[in-house]
Amino acid sequence: MFQLTYQSKIAPELTIDQIENILIDARKRNNARNITGCLVYFEESIVQILEGEKNDVMDLFGKIEKDNRHHTLDLLWQGTSNQRYFPNWDMALYAPVDASHYYDSKEVFVTNMTLLADLSKKTTATLLSFWSTVRKKLNE
Repeated sequence: MFQLTYQSKIAPELTIDQIENILIDARKRNNARNITGCLVYFEESIVQILEGEKNDVMDLFGKIEKDNRHHTLDLLWQGTSNQRYFPNWDMALYAPVDASHYYDSKEVFVTNMTLLADLSKKTTATLLSFWSTVRKKLNE
């Protein structure tokens, strides 16, 4: 199993509906390639971990790098793992336009994600990089 984690900023002109549509399309494509992971979107920042066969993950990351909806994209870590850590995960989303649709408030989202970051396994360098970056973004 190959893991890759990155962070980026989303183009500020994208609406929450456009971001949701991107995620719907990405789920379909990723599912077809057996790529799983977790994406956290918070205040125009994305932190994502991808898991799957190395060629598939690297191909997907190459497409993300070329996508003009992302900027300031940084590859944080990549490496192998003995297992898949996000077999059924998709995304965590805080939507400032209509937060009631996802979470009661920004504070609840930050608290829940911080707890999840604290309690989640960090058995690979990629997982450690992902959760520490999520935590950092939440506390900025």
